[in-house]
Amino acid sequence: MSTVEKKIYIKNEKLFKNKWQMIIYCILFVALIGAFIYLGTLDYDDTLPDNEEFAKEFSLVSEDNVFEYVNATTALMVANGTKGIVLFGTTNEWVNYYANIVNKVAKEVGIDKIYYYDFVENRQDNNGTYEAIVEKLSDYVTYNDYGTAEIYAPTLLVVSGDEVIFFDTETSLVSGNITPSEYWNSFNEESKMKELRDVFTEYLES
Repeated sequence: MSTVEKKIYIKNEKLFKNKWQMIIYCILFVALIGAFIYLGTLDYDDTLPDNEEFAKEFSLVSEDNVFEYVNATTALMVANGTKGIVLFGTTNEWVNYYANIVNKVAKEVGIDKIYYYDFVENRQDNNGTYEAIVEKLSDYVTYNDYGTAEIYAPTLLVVSGDEVIFFDTETSLVSGNITPSEYWNSFNEESKMKELRDVFTEYLES
């Protein structure tokens, strides 16, 4: 093979290799683009189920709990007479302790769903639906020093047969320096659990 032929051969060989490399790179590039498009169309839902979210928010409540997050509209339906149980709360330790007791009794007697409504933002904004709830429950809610009716946390509402059979605000306005752990000693907790058993049993039977 002459020197010229060798040069031509080497040049063609390089071109041949470069062509295949280019094809491989193109295939890899297209594959990567396709992968990005596919991953971008996936629906990544990082929202936890309500029971898990509730346990994450309230550390004393087990993940196997009965709470379902709702808004003011659902709470108003119950206040208007739809059978249901609503825990009015917000993120604090008093709600944490109370919700734990409520959940334990609910699971014990066979109640599988209790609505949870964090109403505080709606109360601050004078939300119309929240105001309607307060008006509907005007015979039960607390009136502040200015004569304004308000709901405080935690409050438990139990409605059946188109009437309120339980409205509990025991620890919603606790005064003094007592902490939730001090208040909910074994005696007070057992007393509350007994009261809730009776109420929840009536609710299930109505």
